[in-house]
Amino acid sequence: MGVDYYELLGLRRNATDGDIKKNYRKWSLFYHPDKNNDDLQAEVKFFQLAEAYDVLSDKKRKAVYDQFGEEGLKCGVPLKCEEDGEAWTKGYVFHGDAQKVFRDFFGGDNPFQDYFDRIDGDLSMSFGGLEGRSRKKKDPPIERNLFLTLEELYHGCIKKMRISRRVMNEDGHTSSVRDKILNITVRKGWLPNTTITFPNEGDQGPNTIPGESLESF
Repeated sequence: MGVDYYELLGLRRNATDGDIKKNYRKWSLFYHPDKNNDDLQAEVKFFQLAEAYDVLSDKKRKAVYDQFGEEGLKCGVPLKCEEDGEAWTKGYVFHGDAQKVFRDFFGGDNPFQDYFDRIDGDLSMSFGGLEGRSRKKKDPPIERNLFLTLEELYHGCIKKMRISRRVMNEDGHTSSVRDKILNITVRKGWLPNTTITFPNEGDQGPNTIPGESLESF
């Protein structure tokens, strides 16, 4: 069956674009070489995650992969042409630069600024320099679950939830992970799976607009 890109990212086959982005963000940070010095397995995993995201984030590649698997994606599949008869699609070849996938994904938000400055001073411009400030994109929502007792749902209550998110540093270019307490008012009689939205409580970055934080009960 070949490589299962969905499994690599911890996803099901019906994953949405938001799911794909959220899981690549999570696992690329977890397995990044800067956090796993001299760990060959983490480096291999980081590379595999980059290839998986490169395929699943592209609609055409994803469509071919979903229908024909890794073999069809990389070897090509028949393509009907009215004039020339039957032709074949060009096989996909991953460019092999996992760091480029990582940089392109985070845009101007570089969670490993010091690391990249050490290995290549020019990279700092692509993470928050003039090029990175020209356009902003909104991050997908971050979903979290809050577990309540039946009594709390029946009578209502106020719950506190600690969340971790990336917050911009004073230099305006780099960010760091900080905790924040959200006060959640649970209304009397709310049903299970009710969702509360906290606007702009997602990760911050010089080139990103924070997404919503979605709390489901």
